[in-house]
Amino acid sequence: MLKKFLLTCISFFSSIIFISAQDWKTYPYHPIGSSIHFPTDEGRHPTEPTEWWYTNAQVKGNITGNKYSIMLAYFYYPTFLIDGFRVFNIANETLNQFYTQTLYCNYSNLANDHLHIKAQPVGSIEEEWTTVLDSSGKLEPFEYYIFAVSHFGEIKARINAVKRPLIMGGNDFVYQGTSGYSNYYSQTMLNLTGTLTLNGITESITGTAWVDHQYGKMKSVIDEKYEWFSIQLSNGMDLNIWTIFYGQNQLPNTSNYKICGIHISELKDTTISNFNLTRLKYSFMPNSAFCYSQQWHFVWEGIDLIITTNQNNCEVLSPVRFYEGSTTIQGMVDGVPVTGIGFAELLHPYENPKIKFIKTTGNRISNDSIKIVWELLNPDEGRPIFYDLEFSNDNEITFIPIVQRLTNTSFDWDSTGSEAGSSSLLRVTGYSIDGTLRGNDTITIGTEKNETVIQPDFYLMQNYPNPFNYTTFIKFNLPQASKVNLSIYNSLGELIIVIADGEYEVGVYERVFNASELASGIYVYVLKAAKLVLRQKMVLMK
Repeated sequence: MLKKFLLTCISFFSSIIFISAQDWKTYPYHPIGSSIHFPTDEGRHPTEPTEWWYTNAQVKGNITGNKYSIMLAYFYYPTFLIDGFRVFNIANETLNQFYTQTLYCNYSNLANDHLHIKAQPVGSIEEEWTTVLDSSGKLEPFEYYIFAVSHFGEIKARINAVKRPLIMGGNDFVYQGTSGYSNYYSQTMLNLTGTLTLNGITESITGTAWVDHQYGKMKSVIDEKYEWFSIQLSNGMDLNIWTIFYGQNQLPNTSNYKICGIHISELKDTTISNFNLTRLKYSFMPNSAFCYSQQWHFVWEGIDLIITTNQNNCEVLSPVRFYEGSTTIQGMVDGVPVTGIGFAELLHPYENPKIKFIKTTGNRISNDSIKIVWELLNPDEGRPIFYDLEFSNDNEITFIPIVQRLTNTSFDWDSTGSEAGSSSLLRVTGYSIDGTLRGNDTITIGTEKNETVIQPDFYLMQNYPNPFNYTTFIKFNLPQASKVNLSIYNSLGELIIVIADGEYEVGVYERVFNASELASGIYVYVLKAAKLVLRQKMVLMK
């Protein structure tokens, strides 16, 4: 009897907790501490300049057994006679196939009081994302119908939220980057049922989805690129992770540039920015043009996760190039193993390291210690670089290691073992943690006593970012003191502005160019120094 009584009590209190946890599954619903009211704030916000509705899903075909991942997003971003654009992707993960289509579109309906999108993509048929109505015409809280079509296929699906919305920032308002802001919520777990057509084959699908909705003044992705992740863990936790890059590939450790919303349980959420996210692997896309990170290590308190992309070919080419694909998660939460699924949206590409020797000093005749110094010309805090130093005495036929996996950009070489009084070729090779991204430079050490190797050549780096919106950085090196003039010209050869003029000492310099008053187009920046003239092109896109 006691056992039966205890089980009855457990069942009773579990029912109370379940009912409490489901108190959100109704309209209207207002999360405490936020400014969001459902269903009103699921619709369009006319006072905000930019808005988007986004969903991703991982599903299984009930006929083929294939695993699919899907992404669909509608952007309100008016330009000229167009209201915005739509991005629609389908990946057949079983066959490692990826299909994507971006179309400009106008909206015949963007409801202000609930979610109801009717989009007319250019050259296609009308699509819809709307809140489901019950038999009496009332809104079904947090249940939606989606229909989208492209040249490769279509989706018709119903998604039903099973967890309360995750309010980013705790109060739905977050600053993003230097001057952007966003009202932001996520629906981190929705059950999906429907049909998928791909390459002429239609089958029913089931799976899970994720929904994001943002509205505000978001900084252009041309200026500040980011990496974003949605994560759904097997223990019921969900994570929404943002990291935004600033300036010359910097990752500021502030909440404007790092934010993670965590759905811990139906009764507890939190937003944090003091997490660590380390990139472990990189991969070039099939056309070898862009390289994105493909594996990450996320750590915060008791959460320790490895995030890995499922495919390396999921690149969207318009309106800007970015990676959008599903992920698999493995790790631990408070010492307990977890698995999970998710998505990664990556707008930050990675470059091979560009390395230049700066100088070497020392006495090769008596095999004294030689100071070797080099510079990484394109640093990126998302791509730490390791360095190997080698030397060759046989015209680069063989190289002998000096030191490996350095993280500093200088080294004191005890040249014992090399041929005193001879000429050697030094090579420094820089590489990412997984070796995918690589670059090197070489320099010859002669036989002069107490020599100092001549500084590298004059160089004018490609501006970063490029293309850019409003501001960009221009970097140049002077191997000798000289008079310098750095000027910007338009495509007609007309002088726009002089951003550096005067006598400069030896060194590496960086200048900021602000083009906020200029029109979009191609511009040329010209460096004149020591009777040399160097030119580079840059693209301003607003």
